[in-house]
Amino acid sequence: MTAKPGPAAASLTRPERPDVRAHVLRAALLAIDEVGPERVRVRDIAERAGMSSGHVMYYFGRRDRILVSTLLLSEDELAERRTAELAAVADPRRALVRLVELYLPTGPGDVRWRLWAQVVARPPRDEETLARIASFTGAWAGELAGIVARGIGRGVFRPVDDTGEHALRTCRVMDGLAYDVLLGLPGRDAAWAREQAVRAALRELEP
Repeated sequence: MTAKPGPAAASLTRPERPDVRAHVLRAALLAIDEVGPERVRVRDIAERAGMSSGHVMYYFGRRDRILVSTLLLSEDELAERRTAELAAVADPRRALVRLVELYLPTGPGDVRWRLWAQVVARPPRDEETLARIASFTGAWAGELAGIVARGIGRGVFRPVDDTGEHALRTCRVMDGLAYDVLLGLPGRDAAWAREQAVRAALRELEP
């Protein structure tokens, strides 16, 4: 999740020889964080990238394509962070809780989850992008299944019939909780969602 940029970070310094697509996506993250994915315009992104709107469109073709690509970038970066953080947590229960914290939105303004909502509302149609999206959801479930298997092996968790199925169910529960948080429903904030998700995950695992 990107932090709110201050006035000095209103635009990105355009490098001399940038990877232009990556540069535009960094600018898109800034614009989306400030304006929101629902209202962001190509012009907003172009201004932060130090480019013309036409130049931005040359690389992406459509505004929706920029949003999808920005989501993929966000997920790639979070996957690296998730792998690094969880590798440093030896206790399976603590690792499970940390995964839940990383998965769920931090609040109604969470940029990554707001992007997910936009992409779900207008899903991409090309198989390559759909396959990448599926790989992200599968990676979360795979990481969780590995934590559960490690906990079972150490006697921390009770054995379950299928760690993969347990992980998939937990991720689907977290998806539902996440949208309650995004909607800002009364009493359903990020802390509530984390508590509910951890409770659901541990229900079958408590010794």
